[in-house]
Amino acid sequence: MRTYEEYHEILTLWEIHRNKKKIARITGIPRATVRDCIMKFGNVFGLEEQAKENARIKGISVLVKSLKQVDDPDNVHQNYAYLFGLYLGDGCISKMNRVHRLRIALDKKYPEIIESCVDVLETLFPDNQIGIVDCEGCVNVSLYHKHLPKIFPQDGDGKKHEREIKLEKWQQRIVDAHPLEFFRGLYHSDGSRSVNWVKGKNYPRYTFSNYSKEILKLFTDTAEKLGLHWTTANSRNVAISRRDDVAWLDEHIGEKA
Repeated sequence: MRTYEEYHEILTLWEIHRNKKKIARITGIPRATVRDCIMKFGNVFGLEEQAKENARIKGISVLVKSLKQVDDPDNVHQNYAYLFGLYLGDGCISKMNRVHRLRIALDKKYPEIIESCVDVLETLFPDNQIGIVDCEGCVNVSLYHKHLPKIFPQDGDGKKHEREIKLEKWQQRIVDAHPLEFFRGLYHSDGSRSVNWVKGKNYPRYTFSNYSKEILKLFTDTAEKLGLHWTTANSRNVAISRRDDVAWLDEHIGEKA
């Protein structure tokens, strides 16, 4: 099955009167698939309407309800904590007609992180198609869903560091209950493990960088919940450098891969 982006490109070209043979040559998609796409959706509007219908899955109300409940028998909260960390660092939500698109941009140097992102999306959104698109230097992992702003209420106009990032009570409860997974998501998005040479000796450290003061505070608050000490390098960089803390993170988080 082709991704939404591929279908969208086919139908966009069809709407500007490119024939099926030329569309197949431009996109590199077989002509039979181009034909089937046009027959199924007709145009971009038809594709977006189908995406909207797919977003209205039976389980969405269950997902939103599960996130707000205290009990978590299916580990929904733990998975969400990780995804929420990724979203705060590298995610964005955009409006597409009457459906929303979640896009998480991840460095293609780290295929295991990309795989982890896809896995958690498939777990939380089992009835949605996950799109993976190669871009210059990164991979966009995405899905379309009607209720994304309810799942990530930090969505809003402009860049995250230019608006207030405040957690809902149910989000704070999840972050407090699963600090390691939330920390992992933040680290996998905007963190790194680096070498710090001092007088010829190697002192490794974990660092986190973000322009948002609120997101930086979420990171440091979570580090403290985990018993980790941190220092501020400047207004947008935090470091965890103590030997015992680095060793603990090496055991429970590890370098990006």
